[in-house]
Amino acid sequence: MSKANLNFEKTNEELLQFLDNSPSAFHATANMCEMLKNAGFTRLYEGEKWNLEAGNGYYVTRNDSALIAFKIPKQDFAGFQIMASHSDSPVFKIKANAEIAVENQYVKLNVEKYGGMICSTWLDRPLSVAGRVIVRTADGIATKLVNVDRDLMIIPNLAIHMNRQVNDGYAFNAQKDMLPLFCEAAEKQVKGCFTELIANEAGVTAEDILDMDMFLYNRMKGTLLGADGEFIASRIWMICSVHSHP
Repeated sequence: MSKANLNFEKTNEELLQFLDNSPSAFHATANMCEMLKNAGFTRLYEGEKWNLEAGNGYYVTRNDSALIAFKIPKQDFAGFQIMASHSDSPVFKIKANAEIAVENQYVKLNVEKYGGMICSTWLDRPLSVAGRVIVRTADGIATKLVNVDRDLMIIPNLAIHMNRQVNDGYAFNAQKDMLPLFCEAAEKQVKGCFTELIANEAGVTAEDILDMDMFLYNRMKGTLLGADGEFIASRIWMICSVHSHP
């Protein structure tokens, strides 16, 4: 195998690992911050004075979901290069007080669409949730990242005899057709059971959770495919553009 191919394989492996470790925009931003820190970049804060030095790299975040990183050149320059990408992807966001008891038998979670997605691709596959929670601590308010790293939910398709039009171009209703199945109602108290699970994952009590931004994500790992492994398939959308200016 050529050196160039080995480099491509290493890059693809690192990319897939990053995508798999970034189930939400908050996780993606935190992972990129850690990479920048390890590369010698210094974190800046918008509310503080910046003392920038030539030759050094810096980064700043906003809302824990947006990131800007830059380097100060050591000498005069004749141009610059900008790379832009988004850290989020089209997903279903879990609504507040999300538990919905169905026929006193099982519990679904109420969700809303975030961005534009192909609804049918979310059906009949293991899903979980990831995001952030805002919690009350002895030192004030803190943010915790949460990833329920196991197969947790599913959005099941109806049987074909209950939806004969499913193969003819079906218009999915997010508030009816895309609610994930969470648990059996008989197993636990319905109200607050999702918050209780997230609290356990975050290592806090449910009463200490002030707010949360939790999103569904597909549990399928990123992979290489094609006759020669030339294609990448991942649950995460990534759109990137590079602009050079003289």
